[in-house]
Amino acid sequence: MKKVLISSFIILILSGYAKASEKWGEGELQLTEGTARYFIKYLRGNLQNRPLDFYVTTDGTDAIYWFCPTGGQCQAGDYREDIKHCNRATKKKCKKFAFKRTIRWKNGINPAKGKASKINSKWSDNEILAKLTELGFYKNDFSKANKAKNTKTSTNLGNTVEQLETLTKLYESGALTEEEFKEAKKKILND
Repeated sequence: MKKVLISSFIILILSGYAKASEKWGEGELQLTEGTARYFIKYLRGNLQNRPLDFYVTTDGTDAIYWFCPTGGQCQAGDYREDIKHCNRATKKKCKKFAFKRTIRWKNGINPAKGKASKINSKWSDNEILAKLTELGFYKNDFSKANKAKNTKTSTNLGNTVEQLETLTKLYESGALTEEEFKEAKKKILND
């Protein structure tokens, strides 16, 4: 009986972790100008509210967010309900993009944790947009990148060198761990 209870408890814990991973978006995401500006508005909050949860449609064209009242003890909402709300409001599929000022969407560039993924609300709009671009969420043309991968030309070599230079800069700035750097470098060289 004791073993059954322990096994059941472990299964419940593990299934909870598996479902929690469903909330964060993954893969290529390109925010539109309007969605990027809406994200900036969320980051800034106001005197009464601080950013809490930001959800975005998987095509990057729309979003919804929640604030936490200043001075209040807030926790993230139930992501399942928040995603349903976002899906209904936007009439599109949504995933969680950010918690507070940290972008948690995993796209192969964004480490989704730590300083490298955190946005300072005191940055100018241009600095925030540049960070979104650096993390691969804004003004990146994935269709060109995918097209370049499929053709073996000097342009492809130029893209590879450019990607490696960008990756090296991210590593040297501390945005990537050595393991993340090696893994991303291997992926660039093998594609």
